[in-house]
Amino acid sequence: MAKTIEVKIPSDIEYRVLSNAFGLLISSAGLLGGEMVRMRSLDYWLDDIVPLLLIGWLGFRLYRNFLSTMMVPQSSPSTAPRATQLRSEQVAVGQIEAKPQYSADKVVEKVAQRIQAQKADALKKHTPK
Repeated sequence: MAKTIEVKIPSDIEYRVLSNAFGLLISSAGLLGGEMVRMRSLDYWLDDIVPLLLIGWLGFRLYRNFLSTMMVPQSSPSTAPRATQLRSEQVAVGQIEAKPQYSADKVVEKVAQRIQAQKADALKKHTPK
């Protein structure tokens, strides 16, 4: 009997990896500005316990989320973006708009109407009340 293993991976796993990496960067900066680096001794580790705990916790989460991200293509091929599953002909046809066909008479008529409207607006603006 083949045993299947179901791996649940959140849809926003890439954002979690990036946020954990950014948090790890910030907590590392806090550790570099801490007492251990300033005094150049590991005896002051208790003063920097918060950055140390943050680095440990965020490092573990980054490692776990990074492994989950790397397992996504192997575990389920259906997680490919929908755009790659469409045929190119379907996408191209959906984006082409129909070009309106105007005859020369219609163009002249529309231009004449626009000129008449502009003349009427100009007369309204320049006539004293």
